[in-house]
Amino acid sequence: MFRKTTVALAALLVATTAAVVPANAAVSNGTACAKKNATTKVGSDKYVCTTNPTTTSKKLVWVWQGCLDANKAYLSTKSQYDGILKQLSGTTSSIQTTIQNSINAMINWKATKNYVKDDVVYETGKTYYVALADNKGKQPSTALGTIWAVYQPTAADANVGTSPDVSKVIAWKEKDVLDWTESATALQKDITRLQGLKNPTAKETANIATYKTLVSTLNIGIKNANTNIKNLKANVILLSTQATNQATVLSLKADVDQAKMIRAQSCAKGV
Repeated sequence: MFRKTTVALAALLVATTAAVVPANAAVSNGTACAKKNATTKVGSDKYVCTTNPTTTSKKLVWVWQGCLDANKAYLSTKSQYDGILKQLSGTTSSIQTTIQNSINAMINWKATKNYVKDDVVYETGKTYYVALADNKGKQPSTALGTIWAVYQPTAADANVGTSPDVSKVIAWKEKDVLDWTESATALQKDITRLQGLKNPTAKETANIATYKTLVSTLNIGIKNANTNIKNLKANVILLSTQATNQATVLSLKADVDQAKMIRAQSCAKGV
């Protein structure tokens, strides 16, 4: 969490309202002077011979010290704001990219997988598709209209699908994990039963090896899926934290705007 910058805006505001120079005074903001960095006082107010920070003019003029202080506060606040905004923007973009890549990987179409109606997949280099019927090995981009359809086409292009919401992808993967776990449990029961046979047939012995391979494959899939789900959830939380940081930045932007206003008042001609 970024710490909100504290600027002595109230003190500057008081300073801007204290002891305004009379109109007929010889020295005020904008009055010409000759020697750079020379100083003078009008009552309790100090003036410096320099350029006015709110203009592009290089002409030497008397500038009230309160103007210079307000400019310093403004530049400091704005510098921190710009830096934090840039950092947040880059971080947020990186997290969003990571989340999208995770979504695409988790629902990536596989020729060896059995799909059922309403399953949503991402075909690498293509877009997002939804199954219109149960199928296996039917490539979405080449089976449009019969087996697959573009998933939630965009308004700009009917051939471009919309990425499913991250919460839906997580829910789908969690269901996969549940289904795979149930399948692995059932297979393990069959293995235990077959191993308990006194005189197993050749086929039953072969089934034990086959089932063990399937259980191993399922367990690997379950482990990988759980890891992917965990990482995806962590990135979603991180993105949410970034949103909170964005709110802090907006608050800091209000400080920048106020500091700029105070600077304008303090550096106004005639003050």
